[in-house]
Amino acid sequence: MLNAEIFADHFTKLLKDFKTKKYLLAVSGGLDSSVLAYLFHQINLSFDVAHCNFHLRGVESNLDMEFVKSIPYLSNSKIFIKEFDTFAEQKDSKRSIEMVARELRYQWFEELAHDYDYIVTAHHADDNAETLLLNLTRGTGLKGLTAIPTFNNKIIRPLLPFTAEEIKNFATENQIPFRTDQTNFSTQFHRNKIRHQIIPVLKTINPKVIDTFSQNIEIFKSQYDFFSDSINPLKKAYLEQKNKKYHISIDKLLLEKHGRLILYEILTDFNFNSTVIYNIFNRLGTQSGKYFYSPTHQLLKNRKELIISEKKEEKAINIIINDIKELKNYGFSVELYKNSSKITFSDDKKTIYIDKDKLVFPLYIRKWQAGDYFHPYGLSGKKKLSDFFTDNKINRLKKKEIPILWSRDKIVWIVGFAADHRFAIESKKTKEYYVIRQICENSEFLS
Repeated sequence: MLNAEIFADHFTKLLKDFKTKKYLLAVSGGLDSSVLAYLFHQINLSFDVAHCNFHLRGVESNLDMEFVKSIPYLSNSKIFIKEFDTFAEQKDSKRSIEMVARELRYQWFEELAHDYDYIVTAHHADDNAETLLLNLTRGTGLKGLTAIPTFNNKIIRPLLPFTAEEIKNFATENQIPFRTDQTNFSTQFHRNKIRHQIIPVLKTINPKVIDTFSQNIEIFKSQYDFFSDSINPLKKAYLEQKNKKYHISIDKLLLEKHGRLILYEILTDFNFNSTVIYNIFNRLGTQSGKYFYSPTHQLLKNRKELIISEKKEEKAINIIINDIKELKNYGFSVELYKNSSKITFSDDKKTIYIDKDKLVFPLYIRKWQAGDYFHPYGLSGKKKLSDFFTDNKINRLKKKEIPILWSRDKIVWIVGFAADHRFAIESKKTKEYYVIRQICENSEFLS
């Protein structure tokens, strides 16, 4: 059952001082959010309203917007309205229209949040049950069984214990007007399939199935909290951060009885799904060099470890060097010497010796690209950089970060690794030469 007194009593359990807070309510104009706003009005809470017009339903979307503006019990509240060109946002994004709308909605809420203690959404018990079933069908661990959280940073969902039926009965009893979104009845959306096709069948087995799901979700939440307290120290023990990358020892994982579980819990934090994680674990003993991807990160299966890094859009960036002194701006030192018979060469790979007259400006620095080659010392011909990296056991992530110094169309130096002999000092011909040292290994200027 739902009424103002029961709702206020539940709110007290969530927030003891809930009457002193200021709230921003997400109101679409539909049944659930209209009831939520009415309840907040009934128990005299301080609240304003945010309405998103995603323009997904033509005239109907605009009618929803005008309806929210006209709700009489919102007359003392500010009503913020944001209109989105959701189809344009979705174009070429490879995301569903529902996902794009959700992201736009919550991004806007974050912009408004600084003036409020909490942002309130109207998710209820049926939504929670549907989310649990969706998570199971998509592949989820224990965390997915906890469904929708009551609190998520500044977002609070006080209607979660109440069923859709209880909310509808309350609206009928109190003659609360609302708008009906016809797309909620379309089974082309996964959630609607569960709502209109799966849940009704489950109710023939257990008429109180939503209540049963709600009770189980509370148990799952407690179990997940207990599990997290145990697994989190293990995750930290297996995950080593080096600069902006994370490393996991393959040997250590393979020796661990629960290695697959630990890997799953680590990688879900980086948004890898269960299918990809399963494939990664099954390939731990195979050839290195394989990449795996999540929406936000990439994982390289190296020889002895897994290396996780943030996925960035690849950019072909060239740093133009018009004067040799400009190299100092990018972590190099430069010295000019006259040629003599007393040159002492260092074996340090971070230092090169170059005939001044062989350099043709402008120089430039960029990252490795497929097809690049150079002429290494001790080899009469040329060698592909890809082969050089393989021979020197330089993994895919590392080689993408190595700066390459060029003179026109010729590689001068694979910085920190090898020089091209075409720019070498010749005892009888060289008049002056540069000694260039890498004094800072930061290649972020190429990012």
